[in-house]
Amino acid sequence: MPQMPNRSGTPVKRDQVALPRRVDVEAIDAALDDQQNQINQKANASTVGGLATAVNSKASQSSVDTLAGTVAGKADSATLTALAATVPTIADEIPQPEVTGGQAGLEGMKVPGARHQHPRLTSTTKATITAGSTVQVAFTRTFVNKPGITCTEEPPDTGTMSSNPATFRVESWVREVMTPTPSGAYTGCVIKVWRSRPLPTMTPLSLAALLTAVVTGVNALIAALTNYDIFGANAVGTTFSCIAIQRSDVA
Repeated sequence: MPQMPNRSGTPVKRDQVALPRRVDVEAIDAALDDQQNQINQKANASTVGGLATAVNSKASQSSVDTLAGTVAGKADSATLTALAATVPTIADEIPQPEVTGGQAGLEGMKVPGARHQHPRLTSTTKATITAGSTVQVAFTRTFVNKPGITCTEEPPDTGTMSSNPATFRVESWVREVMTPTPSGAYTGCVIKVWRSRPLPTMTPLSLAALLTAVVTGVNALIAALTNYDIFGANAVGTTFSCIAIQRSDVA
């Protein structure tokens, strides 16, 4: 076997020369692919699966696979665009009020945003009779149709409430347009209040007076009760709550 000289000039045998080892590229690629597959499988099982369930409980396996491809960095622009179309968006409409019998939502992917509010169906205000027996109440919302009205007497802020009950009635309606003819939505009403009072006090007749003046006594009793208004007490100072609620028998 021929010999090769080293730097010092001393001959060196060929089998003593240290040659670089051959790198096994295929083995390294296979190892890297195996690690990448393990990463993708973990992403598919946890991250993508949980994300797909959170986004849409009805996501198909193809949707999950698409998400898996996105996590793995393999999704193209078209796939990402299609995926974005399946993500719910925030609704830009005012939530509908309640309805008798309920109603299913429309098909679609829109969901209500945080702090959304449903329209009120009622108007609740307080009022006090300051003079006479009527007071105008302004609703806190308008009504397309005549609302249902309920009035309940409450104790005044100062003083005591009368022991005689009060009676309430809607005297008239207030609407958006009052002249020349009332029209438009209902914005309020005029409430009339009556305060009850006891029957008049009658002086009992003595036996002698009853025997000698029966006719006079009976006439006095009839005169005292004729046209007597048991709801004729003063209503000034009556405090009450007025609840107006949207009707459910009309749209």
